[in-house]
Amino acid sequence: MARKALILARGLGWRLDLDDVEVQGLYPADMDGLTVAEFMEALPRLDEQFQMRVAEAASASKVLRFAAQVENGACRVGPTLVSAGSPLGRLSGTDNLVEFTTRWYNPNPLVVQGRGAGVDATAAGVLSDIIELAYTT
Repeated sequence: MARKALILARGLGWRLDLDDVEVQGLYPADMDGLTVAEFMEALPRLDEQFQMRVAEAASASKVLRFAAQVENGACRVGPTLVSAGSPLGRLSGTDNLVEFTTRWYNPNPLVVQGRGAGVDATAAGVLSDIIELAYTT
């Protein structure tokens, strides 16, 4: 998601590198060096914290979404509180969306939503890349 945010920022003409994107992961950095087995064993220790965050969000009519924000010359990626009734708050399944808030689309953003990840979409993309490589080499 950080790379997608960076692509959007560069499309806006901002001169940023991946290191300029602030990324807050879903788990603490001290879990980065764990083996898969150790990581899976450590996951339950995060449950209580996430349950609290979800409950706090719900009490404010909000939901947690892993989102990228590209605004004011900066990019941020991580868990984000959004209104449950907003386009991002209502998003479900494997769909992705981009909201554009501009001087013309304010206070209601222009929303572009469509299929994101998923087994079929990912497999089709990989197959397409393989075919393209086969014909260009």
